[in-house]
Amino acid sequence: MKKDKLVNKIPELLAPAGDAECAFAAFDNGADAIYAGLPKYSARDKSNNFTMTELSKISAYAKKINKKVYLALNTLVKEGELEEIFQYLLEVNQIGIDAIIVQDIGIVWMIKQFFPNMEIHGSTQMGVHNSAGIETAAAMGLSRVILERQVTIKELELIIKNSDLEIEVFAHGALCSSLSGNCLFSSSIGGWSGNRGRCKQPCRRRYHSKDGKNGFFFSPDDLYTLDLIPNLIDAGVSSIKIEGRLKKADYVKRAVTAYRMVLDESFNTKNNEKFNSEVLGQAKMILSGSPGRKWSSGFYTTESMENLINYKSPGVSGMLSAEVIGTSPRGFTVKISRDLKKGDRIRIQPKSGDEGPQMTITAMNLGREKVNRSGKGDVIYIPFNQSVLKGSLVYKVGDTSQKSNKNIKNLPEYINPNVVDLSINVNADGFTIDLLNYPDIDTWIGKLKIEPASKHSISEETIQKSFISTKEKMVITGKISVIIDGDLFLPSSSLKKLRREFWEINSPLIIKQNNNTPENNIFDFMRIHSLSMGKNEDQEPGKDVYITDPHRKTDRNARKRSSKLDNAIHVMPLESYNKECTEILLPYFRNEFALDKLKADIDTAYNSGIRRFRISSLFQISILKKYKDIVISAAYPLPVSNSLTARQLMDLHIKKVQGWIEMEKEALINLVYFSPLPVEIYRYGRPHIFTSRANIEVEGEISDSHGVKFTVKKDHESGLNSLYGNKVFKIPNIENTSGCFDYSNADPGETASSDFNFSADWV
Repeated sequence: MKKDKLVNKIPELLAPAGDAECAFAAFDNGADAIYAGLPKYSARDKSNNFTMTELSKISAYAKKINKKVYLALNTLVKEGELEEIFQYLLEVNQIGIDAIIVQDIGIVWMIKQFFPNMEIHGSTQMGVHNSAGIETAAAMGLSRVILERQVTIKELELIIKNSDLEIEVFAHGALCSSLSGNCLFSSSIGGWSGNRGRCKQPCRRRYHSKDGKNGFFFSPDDLYTLDLIPNLIDAGVSSIKIEGRLKKADYVKRAVTAYRMVLDESFNTKNNEKFNSEVLGQAKMILSGSPGRKWSSGFYTTESMENLINYKSPGVSGMLSAEVIGTSPRGFTVKISRDLKKGDRIRIQPKSGDEGPQMTITAMNLGREKVNRSGKGDVIYIPFNQSVLKGSLVYKVGDTSQKSNKNIKNLPEYINPNVVDLSINVNADGFTIDLLNYPDIDTWIGKLKIEPASKHSISEETIQKSFISTKEKMVITGKISVIIDGDLFLPSSSLKKLRREFWEINSPLIIKQNNNTPENNIFDFMRIHSLSMGKNEDQEPGKDVYITDPHRKTDRNARKRSSKLDNAIHVMPLESYNKECTEILLPYFRNEFALDKLKADIDTAYNSGIRRFRISSLFQISILKKYKDIVISAAYPLPVSNSLTARQLMDLHIKKVQGWIEMEKEALINLVYFSPLPVEIYRYGRPHIFTSRANIEVEGEISDSHGVKFTVKKDHESGLNSLYGNKVFKIPNIENTSGCFDYSNADPGETASSDFNFSADWV
C-alpha cells in the first residue's frame, strides 16, 4: 500500500567520510550519519578509505553519540571475488555498521541469505530512477534507495508518493553527467572502470567536434541545493546526502555546517512564517569558502539540466590559485594569483583537460627562503616527485592544516556483544534460570537452601541488578524477569557467589553458540555457491540473438548480410518493432511521468503476440511481473558480473542473463561456469558508453586530444544524449554461451574493433 501522505519528519543529513578526520568533522558539525568505504569494492577507490579496525572504532564512536555509519560496498563484483566479499561481510557484521550501500544485486542476495539482520541501501549506481525500480528494490529486501541523480524535483515528489521505501537523494557536490551505472567512458579508453571505483574522469577532458567547436562537452557544474532544501523536505525525502569521499575535512565541515543550518531552519519554519533569509545567506558564505566548481541545481530542474554543462569552461574543481611557469625533476615553480599555504591541497591541471595530479603542499620556497604562506604575485617553488607540465594551472581543492583534537588511535573498537534475556525463578530450594533467546542452552539450576525472611526479604529488583553484571564484555543482559515464591532471605554474599557461578558456566556457552551463526557460515556459502557449478545438462545456452532497429537504414540489410543468424532470436526496441520481431528490448530509462505510457506500450506488444522481453534496467522487472506466460532475458546495461546476480535475477523470474560487457575473458568464463541461468555474451555491437539527460552542445563525431574518436547521438523523444565509441565492440565466442550481435548502432562486418577489457583485465 502506497503512502497516502508525507510524514512530517526532518531528513537525515548524510556526510562523506574518506578518513577519520572527515568523520569527526561531519559528526562535530551536525551530520546525522556518515558513509565510508573500505580499501576495496568502494566506488571511490582513490579516497583514503578506512581499515576494518578504523571503521570499527568510528562505528563505536558513532553509537556513543547517537549517530550512524553506512558502509559503501558499491561496485560490481567478479565471480572470483565473491569469497573475499563474504569474508569482508563476516567482519563488517561484527563492527556495528548501520547499513551497507550496495550496487551489485548479487551482493544483495548474499547479504539477505547469510546476514539477514544487515540493512541494505541501494546505491545510486543501481540506477533506480522511478517508483517501478523502487518496487523491484523492495522485492529484493532493500530498506532504502539512493536515487539516480538525474531525477527532477517534480519526478521526485511523484516517486515518493508512489513508493514505500526510504528515499535518499544527493544534495551537494560533484556530479557525474552520465546516468549512474551506465558509464563505460573510462573503461572504454583504458580499462579503468567507474563501476569498480577507478574512473579516470574522461568527461572532464577537452574534446573537438568536426564543425570546429572544442571544449569540455561532458563536464557538469557542481550540485548545490541550499535553496531547494524546503522542496526536498516537502517531497518527503528520508536522507539528504553530501557527495565528496575524495574531499578533505575542511570541505566536510563547511558543507555539513551549511546544510545543517538550512535544514533546521527550513524544517522549523511554520507554514505561516517567512523563512529566515539571513540563515540562507550565512550558510552560502560558509559554503563558498570550500573550493569547487560553479554551483548549479543539477538535474533537479529542466532549466538547470539545460545549462548544467558550460563547454567553454574547463569546470575544474577548486579555486584557481597559480600557474606553473617552470619545472624540474624534483618540483615545479608557480606564479601565485591567490594565496596558498602549507597544508593546502592542490590539483595541478594540464591545459589539455586531462586528469592532473593532486598533492598536499608540505614545503614552499620563496627564492632561497622557506615560507609557510604565499601571496598574489609571488614566485614559489614547490617540491614534488611527479612530472608536471609547464603551463598547467594550479587549483586549491582543500585545506588539511586544521586537525581535529580527536585521534582515532585513542578510540576503542566496537564490541558486538551477545544479548541474553533471562527468566529467573527463586524458591526455598534455590534458583532456576532459563536463557530465553538461547533455547539450546539447558536451564541452569543453582541449588541453595534459602531461609524464609524474618524482616528483609529479597526483592525482584535486587536480583535483577545483581544479574545485569556479566563480567564478560562479549555478553550483556537484555530483559530479566524474576519470580520469587514466597518471602525469602538471601545474604548478598550468597547472591554474588551464585551469580558468578551462573555466568562462569553460561557465558562461554553463549559465545560458542553465536559462533555457529553467520560469522562462521563460510562453508554454507561455499556449498550454496558450488551448487551452480557445471550447469544442469538440460540447461541449453539457447539461440544466438541479433538486435536491429528498423529506423536505421543499414539494419534493413543486416539480416541478409548475416545469414548465419537466420535461426536466431530477432530483437527490436519497443519503440520501433515490426512483425519480424520475436523479442522486445525495453528502454533502460523512463522517468516517473513516462511510466504509464511505457506500460501501455508493453501491453500493446503483449496483445500483439510478443512473449519474449529483454530487460535493461531493474525497474522493468516489476512492470512485467503481471504477465505470467512470458520469457524475460536480462541484458546490457543491466550488469551481471557474478553468479549471485544471476541467482537474484532467477528469483525474480528472469530466464537468461547477459555477461557484463566490461569483463575480461576469465571473469566471463567463471560467470558462465557458476551461473544458475544460461549466459549470453555480447559479442558484437556499439553499445552506448555514456548517457545523460543534460544538454550536450555537440552532435556527431568528436575526438579527444589524443585523436580518439567518439560519436554523440541525441534522442529528442526521450531527451537522452548518448556517446558511442568509434570502434565496434567485438569478442570471440565463449563455450556454453549464446551470442548477442547488436546492429542497432553498428553495421555487420566493421573492421575497426575493440574488445574493451576482454583480453586485458577489468580493474
